[in-house]
Amino acid sequence: MNDFTFLSPTRLIVGRDAELQAGTWVRRYGGHKVLVHHDSGYCESSGLVDRIVRNLQEAGLETVVLGGVVPNPHLSLVYEGIELCRREKVDFLLAIGGGSVIDSTKAIAMGLVFDGDVWDLFASNETGEAKAVETRPCMPVGVVLTMAATGSEASNSCVITKADEQLKRFCDNDLHRPVFAIENPVLTMSLPPFQTACGVIDIMSHSMERYFSCEPTGNELTDRLCEAVFHTCMDCGRKLMANPNDYDARASIMVASTISHNGLTGMGRKNNGDWSSHFIEHELSGEYNVTHGAGLAVITPAWMKYVYRENMPIFLKWATRVMGVSYDWDNPALTIEEGIRRLEDYFRFLGIPTTLHEMPDVGVVPEEIMWKMARRVRITNEDGTVGGLKRLGTEDIVNIFRLAQ
Repeated sequence: MNDFTFLSPTRLIVGRDAELQAGTWVRRYGGHKVLVHHDSGYCESSGLVDRIVRNLQEAGLETVVLGGVVPNPHLSLVYEGIELCRREKVDFLLAIGGGSVIDSTKAIAMGLVFDGDVWDLFASNETGEAKAVETRPCMPVGVVLTMAATGSEASNSCVITKADEQLKRFCDNDLHRPVFAIENPVLTMSLPPFQTACGVIDIMSHSMERYFSCEPTGNELTDRLCEAVFHTCMDCGRKLMANPNDYDARASIMVASTISHNGLTGMGRKNNGDWSSHFIEHELSGEYNVTHGAGLAVITPAWMKYVYRENMPIFLKWATRVMGVSYDWDNPALTIEEGIRRLEDYFRFLGIPTTLHEMPDVGVVPEEIMWKMARRVRITNEDGTVGGLKRLGTEDIVNIFRLAQ
């Protein structure tokens, strides 16, 4: 086990009607005037936003409402939110929604205390390497979660898209972790099967990035934590495809979302994981505006096929302990390849394609677009590569896109 520091300051409030505690918790964390940020979709049409606004006002809080968040949240709305909050002297931000709304809210919170352009916290140079720009402690952020997927409700990650340049960039910073996350599983029951499936895949991917670390022998404690996330997601995903109103399955998926990306499953792992699949997918969804979980269903198996020989012990552990493959002692590689095939089968069971040409908004990707996306993937290593298990250069990334075709 590597040395590590673990921080997870987000308070979780889980249960039926938990959103009616929003006013209490905002006041407890010092809020007086609250930005209520949402996506203008089901949260608004269902009356959830109005219910929470009334709850905040009954708690003696002033409110300012800003909707309009879209998937792969846009920088333009972040700018609008910063201007609105400064004008209205907002001192607390409450996100009502899933990862896109939460990330938009985090970016506004950072921008409010940053002297320059908030995009500087996310911007990259021509090689795709994020600039290291720190900011002062953010305005406090709270969350009412309506979709289990990104884990942004308790993570230090925030991803924003500069739509006019098709750039999707992130800023990891403990300063913007939400102070609380309210999780009512009932609020996720209205999600379409596609969104539920993409959420399950995204949650699994956050722990996969950590599980397939550089240590050939793995890390037994966090291996088991990751495996618990995998089994929970796969079992509950099957249940929710049959019965979307299964409360216990919804609750398990929500909590799995939180613990899969708050750093718990990465404790003691080198660099807290690999992250190649995520950074490669960021370019795919930035280019084609696909849902992140759907993109991961395509990129992750292709990445596995390309890199598994770099750390066969951990892949063999995953294939046998998670995917239920019998160990082929004569040819261990076949054990891993069968595990990858079963993973693809599971994604397809959820209704999510596992190749680029099957994706409705993508199709066959031209070689020049593959190279364009590959050149923009975020660099994580000093030698200009991305990833920990196998350091990937631009040509490696193009090869993964080809495998995903």
